[in-house]
Amino acid sequence: MKKIYWYIFGKFSRIFLLCLSLVLTIYLVVDFFEKLRKFLKYDAELSLILSFFACRIPEIMFLLSPLAALMASILTVGGLNRTREITAMRSCGLSFYQIAWPFLAFGLLVSVVCLTLTAVFIPLAAIKAEYVQSVLIQQKPEALLSEPDRIWLRVGQKELLRIDSVEQDGNQVAGIHQYTLSEPFRLSEIVEARTALFFKGEWRMEDVVQRRVKEDGRIEVIEQPSRMVSLPLTPEDLQNWLSRSPQQMSLFRLYEYIQRMRQDGHNPQRYETDYWARVAYAMAPLVMTLLGVSISLRETGGRSVGAAKGVGQTLAIGFLFWATHSVGIVLGQNGAVMPVVGSWIATMMFFLIGANLFLRLK
Repeated sequence: MKKIYWYIFGKFSRIFLLCLSLVLTIYLVVDFFEKLRKFLKYDAELSLILSFFACRIPEIMFLLSPLAALMASILTVGGLNRTREITAMRSCGLSFYQIAWPFLAFGLLVSVVCLTLTAVFIPLAAIKAEYVQSVLIQQKPEALLSEPDRIWLRVGQKELLRIDSVEQDGNQVAGIHQYTLSEPFRLSEIVEARTALFFKGEWRMEDVVQRRVKEDGRIEVIEQPSRMVSLPLTPEDLQNWLSRSPQQMSLFRLYEYIQRMRQDGHNPQRYETDYWARVAYAMAPLVMTLLGVSISLRETGGRSVGAAKGVGQTLAIGFLFWATHSVGIVLGQNGAVMPVVGSWIATMMFFLIGANLFLRLK
């Protein structure tokens, strides 16, 4: 019996790797020619271009693994059905559930690998890819800070500026702390603001609290509804350098950052949605394997699934999953539903469909 399990496991794993290699190659070729003109504009060397795409491979594999798992499960079961091997297994006393276990075991293995990729390796590769594209190819300055928490800037000779968070578009920052020093390195003023907006070419702080340290040590507190701040960066600079991209943070780092935002009184909804979306999407290969096996085993005994039909089913189901997943993320980020609900809605929906089909196999 174990030989049959390992036979199915090996056959499915080989077809999965073949499907993943195929869709990965197609994606890279399309992406390469799409970005080639942009890179050639900067006279980029071929080695740098190849390095950029090499750094993107872990992320692309993560994105395409559910599609490859679905395609491989449909084609593998279709092939076993075409050669009457499933009929032979059934005649030996194996149930559909026993036949499906090797598929689900490999699907679970792929999901664990995907979770490891998104938790650790994809953020590191994304940072490297951004460095190659921005600094080495486009010749832009390096990011002011590599750490995503509590950005510190020097403004002029006597001022330090701390920024707690930057919105994705770069036009708004939150948690402004401006420190003014006097000789000899003495703190003379602290200005804090809830937010700062880029307005008519200047940065304007809102809900400002100004604290002046007098010579006798007393502190004078002045509250202002708004105040201009001298910030030598444009929204584009902040967007390129300082905005916190969840894709460039490990899951542990992203979780810490969400807790920090809550403690500071900011809304972490967008980051919490991205956190759960990465976890939910990592489980998608297992869900797609279950769904693909359930659909294919229902056709056992009839006409086997051909390659063209299998690819068609894969594209249709994959598109529906991607669309549902994207809508769920948007709903979670906008507050229409809880972040965890919006992130898991597609994975749970397709899991329930696959489980229902699987339990109805006869």
